[in-house]
Amino acid sequence: PADLPGQELIRKVAAIARTPRFEGKVLLVEGYDLHLARVLVSGVDVWLNNPVHPLEASGTSGMKAGMNGVINLSVLDGWWDEGFDRDNGWAIKPAAEKLDQAQRDKEESRTLYEILQDEVIPLYYKRGTRSYSREWIRMAKRSIATILPRYNASRMVGEYASRFYLPASRQGRRYADDSFAGAKTISPWKARIRAAWPGVSLRRLDTPPARLNFGESMKVELGVELNGLATDDVMVEMLLSPPNVEREPRTPQRFRFIADGKIEGSGEHRFALELKPKLCGRLEYRIRAYPWHELLTHPFELGLMLWN
Repeated sequence: PADLPGQELIRKVAAIARTPRFEGKVLLVEGYDLHLARVLVSGVDVWLNNPVHPLEASGTSGMKAGMNGVINLSVLDGWWDEGFDRDNGWAIKPAAEKLDQAQRDKEESRTLYEILQDEVIPLYYKRGTRSYSREWIRMAKRSIATILPRYNASRMVGEYASRFYLPASRQGRRYADDSFAGAKTISPWKARIRAAWPGVSLRRLDTPPARLNFGESMKVELGVELNGLATDDVMVEMLLSPPNVEREPRTPQRFRFIADGKIEGSGEHRFALELKPKLCGRLEYRIRAYPWHELLTHPFELGLMLWN
């Protein structure tokens, strides 16, 4: 009720829909509910959703349509960015965010009309001697097969239970057992870590080689100032991966450094790693340290990390 910009937009659409050019072509459906949803989904072949990227909150109407055999044609945003697999519908690639909104609208509308002209309409009318398009039915079935198992309430609730609720329950019992021994251990440990962390630092002791042949190994050494913490209080790791040209999320290989005594005269602790990469080609690496305790709910829950 308080969404005044949204109300104004609806008024504009309603006014345009009443003009001679669009009369009977643009319809506003009021009182949307399950009954109307059933009618809409069963009465359409393509579900168009063109939000302004990246503002789509989710896109549950597209999920509902897709699992009922309606083929989605949507901007790659919200759920469709995950659900689209190139064979279960069509995707409108978002225009570059550096463009102003008018330019973005122009680019994305051009993409939409190209997809309609070159892909959607030809596929729909590719009927041959039949009264229907076999390829269209194949894509509709693909939509059902790929969307229904992933985007449903049973999977959602089951995943919440297995990934969050049950682990949280088990962790709660770990803290509560033996008269809350776990909680009494982890609470002062966290306080000690937070107090000491500003004084923790990393520095590289060795000089990395410019080139390492496949199958060879190298020793990496760090000097770590722990500011009174024990070596068991921190996890020191190297993350190794190929260059991420596309800037997409990747899971790098992780290698753990082992504490190797103190460095004389500095008070630092030596951490060493015998590295033998299993990958070849150009590789990138980062070294990080973060607090670690077996009773932590998540390794990064303290939000403290150092990078080298």
